[in-house]
Amino acid sequence: MADVVEQKFGLFVVRRIDKKTNKMQVQLKTKGEGIPLADAVIIVEGWARKVKEELQKPYIENLKFGK
Repeated sequence: MADVVEQKFGLFVVRRIDKKTNKMQVQLKTKGEGIPLADAVIIVEGWARKVKEELQKPYIENLKFGK
């Protein structure tokens, strides 16, 4: 394992909802340990795209247009 370098990047999402007003606030934090932000953005964007495709499947698999 001495020949392996582990690099990490964390994305932390905090969502706060005011129960009285129903207003929402979202806060994002990141922490990188060896992975540059530019690389992490590309990786996270690709991951998000794949997750979105999977979530959309049930809605678009049998989608038909017309009469």
